[in-house]
Amino acid sequence: MDPLLEEEYLQLAANHPEILCSDAPIEILKESASEAEPTRYLEEFFATGYTAWLSKKHGRRVRLPKEMINRAILVLWFRASLLNTSRMMDQTNSDDDLPFFSDEGLY
Repeated sequence: MDPLLEEEYLQLAANHPEILCSDAPIEILKESASEAEPTRYLEEFFATGYTAWLSKKHGRRVRLPKEMINRAILVLWFRASLLNTSRMMDQTNSDDDLPFFSDEGLY
């Protein structure tokens, strides 16, 4: 992915953590589906969005142990892969109306 686009998506994750799965950037979904595990960039992207989403949800900055953030990264990355498959098949996904950076109900 282009470095400028990567930075743009990190800003999106930090500033708009409430985006819905249906609005997730296709480039992120494609990159998630193309790797056997999250890349360092995807780890940073999902960690940024997840912590921003938690802060917005609780109305304050939330500090979590690295282990919890790592688990959230994995489930958000996996969901992004599934969303990519749904888009490729031109199908709706049951998570389309859920916040993209939320891990609620994914465990």
